[in-house]
Amino acid sequence: MIPNQIIELKEHQETLRIPKGKSGYIFGPDSSNLNRIRETSGADVIITGKRNQSCQAIITGTKEQRSKAVVLLQESLGRSNSYSPIIGFTLLDIIPKLLLPMLSFKKVPSEDGCKSSVFPNDITHCKYTLEINPSPPNYSSFLSLRRSSPTLHKYNNNNNDLSFNNLSGKIYSFNTILQLDDCLAKIVDQISNKNLSHPSRNRYGNFHHHQQQKIIMDNSDNEFRLKINFGRELFTKISKTNLNLSEWNNLKRGYNGITTAFRHDISFFDDEKIQKLKNTFGFKEINNFENKVDDREECFITVLYKEKEKKNKFKLQWDANEGRWKIIKSTKNISRQAIIDIVSGRSKSPDLRFLLKSQKRSSPISEKNHNIIYNIQKSDDFLKRNENKYDDSELMYFSQKDFNGKFKCTSVRQSIIKKQLTNDKYQMNFISTLQDEDGRITLEDTVNLINLSWISSPSPNSCESITTMDPKNPKFNESIIDTIDYARNISRAIG
Repeated sequence: MIPNQIIELKEHQETLRIPKGKSGYIFGPDSSNLNRIRETSGADVIITGKRNQSCQAIITGTKEQRSKAVVLLQESLGRSNSYSPIIGFTLLDIIPKLLLPMLSFKKVPSEDGCKSSVFPNDITHCKYTLEINPSPPNYSSFLSLRRSSPTLHKYNNNNNDLSFNNLSGKIYSFNTILQLDDCLAKIVDQISNKNLSHPSRNRYGNFHHHQQQKIIMDNSDNEFRLKINFGRELFTKISKTNLNLSEWNNLKRGYNGITTAFRHDISFFDDEKIQKLKNTFGFKEINNFENKVDDREECFITVLYKEKEKKNKFKLQWDANEGRWKIIKSTKNISRQAIIDIVSGRSKSPDLRFLLKSQKRSSPISEKNHNIIYNIQKSDDFLKRNENKYDDSELMYFSQKDFNGKFKCTSVRQSIIKKQLTNDKYQMNFISTLQDEDGRITLEDTVNLINLSWISSPSPNSCESITTMDPKNPKFNESIIDTIDYARNISRAIG
């Protein structure tokens, strides 16, 4: 980054304004994202100004190179505070009984269309969900499609190899659930400080030789957190709404490709379906707050912040004895390592998102942060806000602006566990979360599934804990596959 100065633009140059506090999204860790933009677009991109102030990107190159760079810069600015995962896959959960599944993108109502909040004049892109059409096409179409898509009638992997998206600099693939084992093999390679050049066998007995990508991660001081969320996969920038399985496998993500997002939703979990979960899967309900005296006792508040572009957080809980909020846990160097999205293809069944995060194994609670939380609760603004809770802006005990000038707070989340179900191996959490990010309050309802072996101190059961998740331990892969299969069964049962 170079200081602001008066710059005379040449004919082959243009500028793009970077809003205050957003330059970090352009740079990425160790300037990796900025280097990617330069390499992908072919343009020279220089950021002027200070990181914490509004600044500008000076883009030098041909018209086409500058255009590509602008698109990539805009995409980077539109990202959330969480960096995208290092490795990701979108798998179609195809129905085996369907001889020739046809796929259809269904447009989400226009009021839910997405438009860039950073660049409001951008084109609005419609959102789509993906569904499987169970009706086979006519015979001539079948023959034509069968010739072009051998994977539809012969489950081999000759044309099903996982692909690399060089535009994003990350590994990303659209494929089917048949490739789950291969996806996990790539993930394990990635987090085990290995390259991706050795062959591995999947559950169907086939070997795959992976392309090599030089991404070395140091996870020696990390522990891993895993969970599966229920929701709906949303697709944007769709050019073709009907496609076959071969076309699905060849979809690309990133610049000149489609984009995906995961919408959390618990609307499909009504009382009747909760009862179905209890009857079919043996879940029992846990009541964690049956003896609560104060509503604050059922809330968990998470404060997310950045230090040196690393994502950190600490969690607050109400202490009834002292009558104040206290930090109970601190976590540093949080990173999304991998995501596997599984699209059910059924309109009433939820899609799934498997998420693997890493974090520093041991993070002592900072005395400085303790004092910050203590002093905020004595301020007039805090006391006044917590006396009058009439609208969304007053529903949160802490707000992002409480931390202005103290550290780089990226968001504040206030969560309530609405319901919690457990059986001998799994736990389901129904959580409602208010989030304050960039001055905007949003409400998100989530449902997730956790294998009890992924929890440090499983309760009330005594499953063997593998929460440190040594990738060399066979139970690492086994637990993930078992849990994903279990979540797929839940998705079908309640859909």
